[in-house]
Amino acid sequence: MKALAVKTFAVRALAVKAFVSVLGLVVASGALAQGLAEGKWWKRPRISEELQLTPEQDAQLEKIFAKTKPRLIDLRADLEKKQFDYEQAMQADSTDRKALESKIEAREEARARLQKELSLMELDMKQVLKPEQRERLMRIREENRQRLQERRRRFREGEVDERPARGAKPRPKAPQNR
Repeated sequence: MKALAVKTFAVRALAVKAFVSVLGLVVASGALAQGLAEGKWWKRPRISEELQLTPEQDAQLEKIFAKTKPRLIDLRADLEKKQFDYEQAMQADSTDRKALESKIEAREEARARLQKELSLMELDMKQVLKPEQRERLMRIREENRQRLQERRRRFREGEVDERPARGAKPRPKAPQNR
């Protein structure tokens, strides 16, 4: 009975880890695709402290984000609509090639508009930072990218990550069957 409980616990733990990993990959892939625009990165204590952001820089970054965010919302919604139109056309029993090409072009133009807006916001934000702050931020981003790749590799290979998430308390080990 005890062995069954341990196996059930292990299966549940693995399922939860798989779900969290997949969720993390989805969130992270969107965040990485956005470059510096990964939410309010300057509000994260670790980043803010490491970059030694001043209150003035914080306010400037906030202002840039607030100015850009409504446009980003609209552009993301437009891209989602174009993606949906494309998917509907692809799933139809008969698809006109020219109509599909038009939907593909519309989708990619929407994606390009969103990426352009994100890039311009990133440029505006980078200009608020001093050169050494920009270098530190790029180093942090690279470290995060490498950590994500390593997590993905371990997930693909079926390895279970026993390390607690940053800031989380370590979990007690599952009882060992002897």
